[in-house]
Amino acid sequence: MKALITANWLIFIITAKPNKKLPVATRLPDGQGCELRVYYLNGLYYNLSKLPKFLRLFWQIWNMFNIINYFKIKKILQKEKCEAVITNNLMGMGFLTARAIKNLKIKHLHIAHDIQLIHPSGLMYYGKEGIIDGFFAKIYSGLCRWLFDSPAAVIFPSRWLKDLYISRKFFVRSKIEVFPNPVEGAARQAGGRAGGFKFLFLGQIEKHKGVFLLIEAFNKINKKYPEVELILAGDGSLIKKAREKATGNSNIKFLGWPGDERADELLGAADCLVYPSLVYENCPNAIQRALAVGLPVLASNLGGIPELLSGGAGALFKPADAGDLAEKIARMIENKNNLGALAEAGKRKAFTFKAENYVKGLEEAIKNR
Repeated sequence: MKALITANWLIFIITAKPNKKLPVATRLPDGQGCELRVYYLNGLYYNLSKLPKFLRLFWQIWNMFNIINYFKIKKILQKEKCEAVITNNLMGMGFLTARAIKNLKIKHLHIAHDIQLIHPSGLMYYGKEGIIDGFFAKIYSGLCRWLFDSPAAVIFPSRWLKDLYISRKFFVRSKIEVFPNPVEGAARQAGGRAGGFKFLFLGQIEKHKGVFLLIEAFNKINKKYPEVELILAGDGSLIKKAREKATGNSNIKFLGWPGDERADELLGAADCLVYPSLVYENCPNAIQRALAVGLPVLASNLGGIPELLSGGAGALFKPADAGDLAEKIARMIENKNNLGALAEAGKRKAFTFKAENYVKGLEEAIKNR
């Protein structure tokens, strides 16, 4: 957001966050003095996990054809008289948003972050790839393909995600671009620490993030390497179960979600980030941030992750395999003094994450359509 304003973009935001008056003008946190207009659309999306599963199904149908938000958004766009609309995750907003933009003949740029238009969960577990080929999934993706049609341009942060959507005939007339999400503060030097080896997990404490797999692997190597620590920095619905699984291992520590500033400090003080995701992810922010500070990364060989770690920027392990993860963890520990090449390759890769590069890519994608 800061990069867009620095580039002299005039911006307003429409969000699905609830319980706010509509509209609200907020001042930017860095004190630039620029007012940013934010329109809040009240909805259930941010409390969806509290609903019974059968009600969530009806909500998914409503989200696709939310005619109320269609007219609200259309009215806002008419009022603002914008030249272009950039959409991200439209869950909670309603997928008719794309139709509202098209009907007003405003240039539309969509940024795809996951598989939410192919499967409503947005998640595809390793070993369960057939979920996106089920009968109802095909109906869902067909409707999404029709609702979104072909925006002027579509940005994919990974080639993996681009190839998946293109193979399913999405965005057939759109200009397609691939460049990673921006990360602020790229190319800081990681601090590391003397003594034992410290692994860091940064993210949600949920099944699909592979937290339980990581604890299992860490327990396997803990007796051989008693000086090694695992820091789990994050919150989630399964944090109690994760603590129970780690019972008896005093070298596994839970911090809760530290906030962005503290997260950067943790990244700078760790020896390796572990990202053991069980699902196909696009362009994980935690990995990008680790690369930006020169922190070696060990991650699942899934989705767009290998692209982020290409060119020697990190190490991969077989997805959902606690034994292989434990082996790669041990290898990292034994080669602690020789991880400089990983760190340097990561910082070189992080140069492509610069916000100004991202903004330039957005501008070119919009101007060329």
